[in-house]
Amino acid sequence: RPFCLRFQGLVEDFNLGTLLRLDCREGYTEENTILATRIQFFAIEIARNREGCNDVVYKRAIKPAPAGVTG
Repeated sequence: RPFCLRFQGLVEDFNLGTLLRLDCREGYTEENTILATRIQFFAIEIARNREGCNDVVYKRAIKPAPAGVTG
């Protein structure tokens, strides 16, 4: 709680509940999801991005365009 309260007034809805994936390589499923505060979600996702942990999800979401399709 002390960690979260440091962001009161700095981050909108800092203590609002949000879903967090336990394993960042997987999607949101009942087994892979917990409830966390918004600021905890931000802190964990920022750390995951800095360490490249979300690259797997990003690469899976970006699919090459079919041949002959531009723009």
